[in-house]
Amino acid sequence: MKKILYSIALLGASLSLLSCSETDYPLFDNSVINIYFTNDSVNYSFGITPLSVTEHVIEMPVKIMGTSATTVRSFKIEIIPEKTNATKDVHFKLPETLEIAKDSINGIVPITLVRKNLDSTTWQVAVRLVSNEHFSPASNVDKDMGATGIITFNNTINKPNWKNRQGNFAWPDYKLGPWNPIVYVTFMDFFHQLKDKAPMSYQKIIEKYGENLDNGKYEGWEWDYDYTLTKYILIPMYQYFQDHPELGITDFPNPNA
Repeated sequence: MKKILYSIALLGASLSLLSCSETDYPLFDNSVINIYFTNDSVNYSFGITPLSVTEHVIEMPVKIMGTSATTVRSFKIEIIPEKTNATKDVHFKLPETLEIAKDSINGIVPITLVRKNLDSTTWQVAVRLVSNEHFSPASNVDKDMGATGIITFNNTINKPNWKNRQGNFAWPDYKLGPWNPIVYVTFMDFFHQLKDKAPMSYQKIIEKYGENLDNGKYEGWEWDYDYTLTKYILIPMYQYFQDHPELGITDFPNPNA
């Protein structure tokens, strides 16, 4: 009888110790988990995009180190002043709310670049993830991944690499007037519209010179398609500049003259 009582006492003590031991271990708190940018740098140039394009949205992807949730969770960022020369709401815009959707471990930080106030400067905006009730930023996750993201952007219009047989810049002033970056951007806009207006000609031209006429073989004008280029590019361009005197293009040749 004494043996039985002694065994029961030992068993009770063991269970008591086990119970205390379990509760003494720190429990994993999964209420706050890590978040990071999966691509920490993006470069963008408005360049030869049509003049009608006044804004462009860069989507910086983020990811969390954890499981998805059945509810929407917000996360936060802040601008890094010492790495930013662009001005919020002048050169770029940020949303008020950022969220990880329910049942997802991915999200985005959409940064809207505003073309209107950009000059030839290379602009930069840097942001970093900051802690909130749901997430804590993870640094140095892997190469190109971490708690900070940087976007560099510009509105620089460089001269195209069009060259004649002597290797000189081959701007066709006899067709487009004197070199002007606005004329160049407008020409490329109308050129890309050939994809819908004259698809066969467009396909043949880009096969020879590249989608942006930038493979180094374009000599300033494609005489084999002179009729098509005149009809669908030069004539509409001339009318466009007549309708938009604010652009200041007064020396574009009249293709009908």
